[in-house]
Amino acid sequence: MSKKNLSDNPDEFISNSQLKRDAQALTDLGTKLLELSLDQLGKFNLPTNLMEALKVAKNIKKHGALKRQKLYIGKILRSVDAKPIEAQFEMLLSPHKEDVKQFHDVEKWRDAIIEDPNKIKEFLALYPTAQRQSLSKIQRDTINVNPQISSRAKRKLFLYIKDFVFIQTKGAEPILEPETKIESEVSPDNQDDFL
Repeated sequence: MSKKNLSDNPDEFISNSQLKRDAQALTDLGTKLLELSLDQLGKFNLPTNLMEALKVAKNIKKHGALKRQKLYIGKILRSVDAKPIEAQFEMLLSPHKEDVKQFHDVEKWRDAIIEDPNKIKEFLALYPTAQRQSLSKIQRDTINVNPQISSRAKRKLFLYIKDFVFIQTKGAEPILEPETKIESEVSPDNQDDFL
């Protein structure tokens, strides 16, 4: 049994293997933090000793020294609460994950429309500002015998669909009626101005 295996609840046992997995996860988090620029790291709420260790690691060129520095960063992360740092790191990566998901959605729509022209109706139901004629013409060109026309039309269809999917998700603000907009701008401080 390990002497280091102390927790809030004395009846709860944490194995040495679990402790090693946790330590490795924190070392991996430190390695991921090293991949960020100093500007991005500045946005994190990091302890000064961790920030200094990350700056030093960025300047190390030798493999062995870098490995030791990464282990040191992992040690520092074990001594602080790493959950907020992990949460900030995930938030930093989340816009990228959303973009990847949107590209997959665009690819699925493109493939579905190429295989079945009736999918254009479903697309138009979700994106009513899209033009049926443009989609139909591009879809017909994608099944053209000439490979140049076909590949060009597939790219064009992808870009056309991408415009609608990205605009809707990045989204313009919902259009509010003027009365609703005025009411939302009235706060208790400036309410007398409108009376």
